[in-house]
Amino acid sequence: MIDVKNFPILNDSICSLKETSKDDHDGTVCYVTDLMLPVVNFDTVKKKYVQGLKLSEFPASNDAFYVSNDGEMYFIEFKAGKVEEKIHQIRRKIFDSLLILTDIISAGVSSTRQNLSFILVYIEAKNPITETEREKMQNSPSRTKIDEYFVEKKARGNFIRFGLKRFEKLYFKNVFTVTKEKFENDFVKNWS
Repeated sequence: MIDVKNFPILNDSICSLKETSKDDHDGTVCYVTDLMLPVVNFDTVKKKYVQGLKLSEFPASNDAFYVSNDGEMYFIEFKAGKVEEKIHQIRRKIFDSLLILTDIISAGVSSTRQNLSFILVYIEAKNPITETEREKMQNSPSRTKIDEYFVEKKARGNFIRFGLKRFEKLYFKNVFTVTKEKFENDFVKNWS
């Protein structure tokens, strides 16, 4: 378990979950969540981390980093638009953020594999189930709900979308791809 207070670059980058979910790429500002839970703004951490390195290209970074009271660590990435259009960017954020975090906390990937989870939070209306995903679930909308319930509630697993399953157990303890509502109900309520 790490204590954010012991790492000035992390501790000096704390802000609200709402602020880390800000999306202003298309000229309008929106927030994926309005929750005020204190988290580490990992975009700020990245900026501080690269200061003085004289880079020609800057690394990408996840939106937030959170350490729960029970010591579990989470990277959180918010997407207000279509995830499939940004999947390569998301993968780059995963790799760059992992390297930055492991350097800051002096830990290896074997440590993140045991203690760090990745959560992609998306807007359901902008990311409906694709035909490929539907085919994998026997092409039935009601089957999707049954499968999600069975997998998540009974098998203690989760339905990972957007090709991000490959990161689970390799780099992260768990990978979650969840809607805004599910994130707020299943994660943030437990953290507060």
